[in-house]
Amino acid sequence: MYRFARRPIWLVGHALAGGLLAVFLVAGFWQLSRHGEVRDRNAAAAERMSMRPLDADRFLKAVTDAGLTDSLEYRMVTLPVERLDWEDSVLIRNRSFDGQAGCHLAVPVAIASSDSAEPRGALVVAGWLHQAMCDDQPDARSRPYRTELDGAGHLEGRVRRSQQRGLLGPADPAEGRLASLARTDVERIDQQTALSLVPVYVELTGAATADGSAVLVGADATSDAATLRVLPPPELDAGPHLGYTIQWFSFAVIAAVGYTLVLRHQARKGESEQIADD
Repeated sequence: MYRFARRPIWLVGHALAGGLLAVFLVAGFWQLSRHGEVRDRNAAAAERMSMRPLDADRFLKAVTDAGLTDSLEYRMVTLPVERLDWEDSVLIRNRSFDGQAGCHLAVPVAIASSDSAEPRGALVVAGWLHQAMCDDQPDARSRPYRTELDGAGHLEGRVRRSQQRGLLGPADPAEGRLASLARTDVERIDQQTALSLVPVYVELTGAATADGSAVLVGADATSDAATLRVLPPPELDAGPHLGYTIQWFSFAVIAAVGYTLVLRHQARKGESEQIADD
């Protein structure tokens, strides 16, 4: 009944169908693993953001240990400010906020530590700027929010890992002094700063003066393009991976059932033709 399936043309068909089925299954299991990774990352991020903020000494001690750097991401920190090096600030291009185009303002900050006589450096992403400000880079360092942050005695924020270029995406020049970059690459920014930066950066969430009074950064920023806007916390959603998993496994089921039905139909057709010949 299925002797036709041993013909060369059908053997090729078996190979193609089997290859497609394998691709669908591999893609499905890969998306399932990505879903698990995102779920675990979100759980870790939520747990770390709920933990007690690190002080400067604990933060600096942790970032000097390479094995602890990854586990610091999303931890909250409170850093005493020695100064903000606005002349070394950098704009991170192509960053959106509430559907609007803009950039991030990254500023090297000298932070005090009781374990060191000299201040240590950390890159702080102070917030988002409207595209009108990103296109006017010199003025971006002399707007009113600079005065507000210069009066801060402490900065609070989330620790984030330095961003690196993957296989795709724009590349920044390896040499020279850059006013803007495609990503928050701490190592690249460290090449052009007076401070020696730790290998992670901090997203600003709040600031306070030396006496504890809050510094309102980005408050009531609804229309002023020159206003710095504090970045929101990361969205801890599951992403599309579970949906893609179901999609790929559905393709696998359709391929397996569909090809089986094709073989069955061909077998019945051959059987009918044989009966007619008899």
